[in-house]
Amino acid sequence: MSDLTLQDDGKQLTTDVEGYELVIRYGWQGDDVMRVDFVGVPSALGGRGLGTKLVGKLVEKARAENFKLVPVCGFARTQIDRHQDWKDVLA
Repeated sequence: MSDLTLQDDGKQLTTDVEGYELVIRYGWQGDDVMRVDFVGVPSALGGRGLGTKLVGKLVEKARAENFKLVPVCGFARTQIDRHQDWKDVLA
């Protein structure tokens, strides 16, 4: 997952891949619970597993910064459900 570097503007996390922006939009439910509202990967980059990598980077960030996740976004929820080792970050 280390090949993606997330930039945080306080409302979304973004990264650039080949000139395209990947995004995770979020909000906070208290001081230590992040609500994941949307995960977006442009269709031009589809099918390469970048959405999964993006969610994985968010899981790493949650562990490093000691917060939990509430994945409202269906894609984020599905990816966390598929990766048993990511479930520790769920609120």
